[in-house]
Amino acid sequence: MEQTVVNELDAVAVHVRNLDFYYGQVQALFGINMNIKPRQVTAFIGPSGCGKSTLLRCFNRMNEVLLGTRIAGDILIHGSDIYREGTRLESLRKRVGMVFQKSNPFPMTIFENIAFGPRMRGLREKAQLEGIVERSLKQADLWQEVKDRLNRSALDLSGGQQQRLCIARALANEPEIILMDEPASALDPISTAKIEETIQELRTNYTIVIVTHNLQQAARCSDYTAFFYLGKLVEMDATAKIFQTPTQKRTEDYISGKFG
Repeated sequence: MEQTVVNELDAVAVHVRNLDFYYGQVQALFGINMNIKPRQVTAFIGPSGCGKSTLLRCFNRMNEVLLGTRIAGDILIHGSDIYREGTRLESLRKRVGMVFQKSNPFPMTIFENIAFGPRMRGLREKAQLEGIVERSLKQADLWQEVKDRLNRSALDLSGGQQQRLCIARALANEPEIILMDEPASALDPISTAKIEETIQELRTNYTIVIVTHNLQQAARCSDYTAFFYLGKLVEMDATAKIFQTPTQKRTEDYISGKFG
């Protein structure tokens, strides 16, 4: 039986089991159970304050920077309990990269933004760093736009370019999973389309979890969609099924715009 469970978890990138989460005395997540498949895009949708971003940040323990937070339940990434005693947060956050809603490039050159993580891991050889920078920028679909100005400040880039730079910076650490919290919400339609194209290209090599308020974006980008309401997971299924034939009326009402 134990071997069967292990084999099942091998096919799961993120396994969430009976997860509750609290901000002080306020409970934000209630009994979340879900499996996120590897090398797929999973979208979290639902109205503001429903727990989407809170759950996303549980996957790399980002909520722990906030005083008074508390978690119960389990999160396993590729079968490993990320909340077990002795887990090194720097190692976890290398495996599970994060791209935030607002682009946050470091106030340094484009090159140094991408090389920052590898340098922190002890890489010093120039040729190696150059290779990582080029590969990461190509994966983020930014190389052609910046290859001739790698020594210029990242802050000179447009908003959309800065967000793709942040994706490239996460990729430089060679993560297994990439978390994206509303990555295109502050961008214009052209930049948003670029981000969505990048997500589609990355999904062949990475597990991606994206929080979005944009239902059209979820429908375009994701393989699976999870709908949250008031801190509870209402329904999770293949994106086409969630948008066309959801099993829960609350999901149908949200998708059809009756509330949100």
